[in-house]
Amino acid sequence: MTDIFLIGGTPETREVLGALLRLHHHRVKGEGRGLKDAKKILQGGTRGILLVDTDLVDGTWEEVLKEADPARPRPGLVLISPFYGAEFEAKAKRLGANCVLLRPFEIPELMEALRAASPDGPA
Repeated sequence: MTDIFLIGGTPETREVLGALLRLHHHRVKGEGRGLKDAKKILQGGTRGILLVDTDLVDGTWEEVLKEADPARPRPGLVLISPFYGAEFEAKAKRLGANCVLLRPFEIPELMEALRAASPDGPA
C-alpha cells in the first residue's frame, strides 16, 4: 500500500483517480489543484508518490517537480500529461519524474507507473 498525493487535474478527475487508487489498495493522503497545494503537501515531509497532472490552476508542472526535488524524504513523481515526445519526457525526467503517463492511460499503465515511482523501489 502506497501513500498517494494527487496534484492538478479537475476535481472530477481527482475523484475518479482517488476511487481507482483506493480500489487498488493505495491510500490517497491528500490532493491539491496546483503549486501552492503541492508546496503545502511537501512541507509536511511526505513519503509516498505525487501524481502530478500537467493541468494546474497555479504554477506549472515544472515548478511542482522542482519543488519536490529537495524534499526529504523525496517523493516518487508520476507526471500525467496529454503531451508526449522524446524531448518532453527527457525534460520531465531531468526534473525528477520517475515516469510520464500519456493521457488517456489504461489502469495497468497507472499501476506500473506507481510501482516504478515507489520511494521504496519498484515492487
